[in-house]
Amino acid sequence: MHRPISGLVNSERTPPRNDPSIWQRWVARKRRTFPARSLAAFCRRYLAWYANVNYDLQTNGETFVLDRLAHFDPTVLFDVGANLGDWTAAARTLCPGAAVHAFEISPPTFTRLAARFSSDPLVHLNPAGLSDSEGTIEIRHYEGLEALTTAVDYPHPFPFQTLRARVTTGAAYAASCGVQHIDLLKIDVEGMEEQVLAGFDPLFQRQAIDLVQFEYGRVSILTGFLLRHFYCFFEQRGFLVGKIYPEYVDFRAYSMEDEDFLGPNYLACRRDKPEYLQALRGRL
Repeated sequence: MHRPISGLVNSERTPPRNDPSIWQRWVARKRRTFPARSLAAFCRRYLAWYANVNYDLQTNGETFVLDRLAHFDPTVLFDVGANLGDWTAAARTLCPGAAVHAFEISPPTFTRLAARFSSDPLVHLNPAGLSDSEGTIEIRHYEGLEALTTAVDYPHPFPFQTLRARVTTGAAYAASCGVQHIDLLKIDVEGMEEQVLAGFDPLFQRQAIDLVQFEYGRVSILTGFLLRHFYCFFEQRGFLVGKIYPEYVDFRAYSMEDEDFLGPNYLACRRDKPEYLQALRGRL
């Protein structure tokens, strides 16, 4: 579905160097030694920490986004790829006046999700996934590792079940239940982000979605839908994009240096919501 794009800025932040230092040459020669390998492993770990490669929503900034959104009295949130419902639970705590429409594509996982929220009238439970068309698709369900559920041929080294699952589009669902506006659309779908976004396009076109939280990572290597494509999609629809950190969102222009496949969470915010942008940048 996605096509080659152009026009995004900052292809390189610094010009290439052609004069390797003595340290660079030494490391290249000694890379098989224990000290060199150990230092490289530490550097990779440090860069992952620096990049906030953290899937704990209590500490990675996801609850920060919900807390800042709460100041604006949201009424409708979508949790697409709800899994066992941790994000939905956080949303209900931090935004208690908001209804959450939760979608879980894996039938075994949905059973557990429904048991958790069946008594909450503000959680609308949907045993289906979202895509760019209605129908059924094949998914991989990982028992005990439900967060890995995917429709992509990702090389996880764990046993899985192949299941048939129902999908619809975000626009069709919103029309069917009378949703006119979505304050925050959260997407965690392990490689189907492009299709999910396309299914919401009628709502994007009428500016009916304010914020979109999405995941980006190694699965983009398989799908070909890169961070560059996320930026293009949202910029064409009047959004700014930034990476989520524990206490702020780093809204900035796309750079090829950011195409690191580390992830995990990014946020798109409408440009015409300066009060949201200020709050999400860590300034109230």
